[in-house]
Amino acid sequence: MQKLEGRTWVSVSLDSMFNLERGKEKNMAALAEGHTPLVSARKVNNGVKGFIATPSKVVKGGNVISLNNDGDGGAGLAYYQPSDFALDTHVTALHPKNMVSPDALLYMTASISKQHSIFGHGRSISLPRAKRIQDMLPVTNSGEPDYKYMAEYTQQKRLSLINKYRTYAQKSIANLGEEVKLPALSEMSWDSFSISDVFDILPGKRLVAADTTPGSRPFIGALDNNNGVARFVSDNNASLDRNVLGVNYDGNGMVIGFYHPYECIFSDSVKRFHLKSYKDNAFVLLFMKVVILQQKSKFGYLYKFNAERMTNTRIMLPVTDSGTPDYEYMEQYAKNMMLRKYKQYLAYLDSKNKTDTIATND
Repeated sequence: MQKLEGRTWVSVSLDSMFNLERGKEKNMAALAEGHTPLVSARKVNNGVKGFIATPSKVVKGGNVISLNNDGDGGAGLAYYQPSDFALDTHVTALHPKNMVSPDALLYMTASISKQHSIFGHGRSISLPRAKRIQDMLPVTNSGEPDYKYMAEYTQQKRLSLINKYRTYAQKSIANLGEEVKLPALSEMSWDSFSISDVFDILPGKRLVAADTTPGSRPFIGALDNNNGVARFVSDNNASLDRNVLGVNYDGNGMVIGFYHPYECIFSDSVKRFHLKSYKDNAFVLLFMKVVILQQKSKFGYLYKFNAERMTNTRIMLPVTDSGTPDYEYMEQYAKNMMLRKYKQYLAYLDSKNKTDTIATND
């Protein structure tokens, strides 16, 4: 198909393509848990904040774009919503005025989101402002948005990514080797250890955003998403590390840890964990990430996971007959889990490919 740079492009207002509807949900704390996705002004998880019961209004039928009006870093981001959902007052639903395929709408979520950097707390998106937003789109010879081309472009991108993921999963399975039969977790002997008995705990280093220089090195902050990567920088300092477990001791991601195989630097809100008596590797550190996370409920803004508490916190680990942490078991257990997940993913791709083929033939 013709490349994007070979197309004719026109600026089109959202108001000309969509009917716009502001969200209704206001009192988040009063909403009971349920099964309806609640879309909020988030920058992760397709905007879904949670699942609620008895929303004041449900956007029916899906095939709608949600647009964040404001939020912490999420203002101006757009997401495709495929099914029924509720939305709060910080989000606008964009209902297509014409029949537009899901793939064309997915294309438009990306093109609309390109503008999100111009919005934020100081410049939110009111309903009149949302209507005036201009979206640059490829058009037909008659000057209308070329939804067919957008859908085909999205389909090609999806197929390319699926093939890339499939190749990656196949290589990962080959590298991991065969699954080894292990005792279940419940069949193992367990004992408690202080974190400082198991890990050398090293600090991060304070580096404010205004003092960073853009680059390709991950800068790890106290986040609860995106593997802790706050931004990419060219800076260097004493926290430079790799093949390490980073654990947050404050912030929204308190007690959450992420494994970093790549070279990166760390915020002063993140500690670096290296195993004392076993070689650091992805599988043991990923197992430890989950073990440490079991302690999260103990800590909060009034009881931080500070350096002293982090050192003295006890974690439960599977042990050998001699009572030492069974690192070999942890390593193979994590490998087995990853093998199962990769195989499940490939099975899903195979089943989806068969379903898509049948639908195309029909």
